[in-house]
Formats: sequence, structure tokens, C-alpha cells
Amino acid sequence: MPAPAPPLLRTLRIMLVLAIAAGAGLALSLARPWSGPAAEDTAGHLALAAFIAWAASPLAALAAAAGWFGQARTALRVFAAGAGCIALAGLLAYADVRVHPDAQGGLAFVFVPLVQWAAALVLAAACLLLRRRAR
Repeated sequence: MPAPAPPLLRTLRIMLVLAIAAGAGLALSLARPWSGPAAEDTAGHLALAAFIAWAASPLAALAAAAGWFGQARTALRVFAAGAGCIALAGLLAYADVRVHPDAQGGLAFVFVPLVQWAAALVLAAACLLLRRRAR
């Protein structure tokens, strides 16, 4: 029987799921697919779902990868702090689009996940080195 997950790991995963939900909520509030001519546009709804999935993908990957560091306390702490910063920075970028509307605001949902993926890969590599060093 595997060892129970550390409380920090559970907390991190819950925080990342909440960040995904907040990002999806912001995307939906910006797109408003339920009103106007967009309400009947099935292709537009599929495109919106794809953008939301793309925006959620780096945070979902972080939540999945967090289990790699469950036994290495230092690596898990660093990973949790880094993942929290990545999630918060993404949410702030999406919220800025909501607060300061712009014609190119939707591009945030294309490029913010790219930056988050890059940061997540760097964070995972650094934490893998920490985990390896701890052994």
C-alpha cells in the first residue's frame, strides 16, 4: 500500500485545480458564449473549449507532476512555491485582460500558457535535481 500523500501535496493540487477553475471562469466571462450571436455558434464553443483546455494544460501538468516530489520534502516545497507563483502569475495576466479590455486581450490565452509551460519545465528540472541530490 503506497504511503499517504503529504498535506502540502494535497494542498498544492487543490490550489492548482482552483486556479484552473478561476482561469476558465475568466475566459468564459470574457467570451460570454451564452449571449448574442455567439450563443448559437457551435464551432466557436469548440474553439473556446480548446482555448480553455490549452490555458489549463500547464497547471494540470504541474498538479500531475507534483507527485514526483512527494517523498523529497525540499524538492516538494520548492515545487509548491514555484507552481503557486506560476499559477498566480497566469491568473494575474488573465485578470489584467478583464480589467483592461483590449482588442488583443484574447491572445493572453495563447501566450500565457506558453510562458507557463516554459516556467513549469524549468521548475520541474530544478526540482528533479533537488530530489536527486537529496538521495
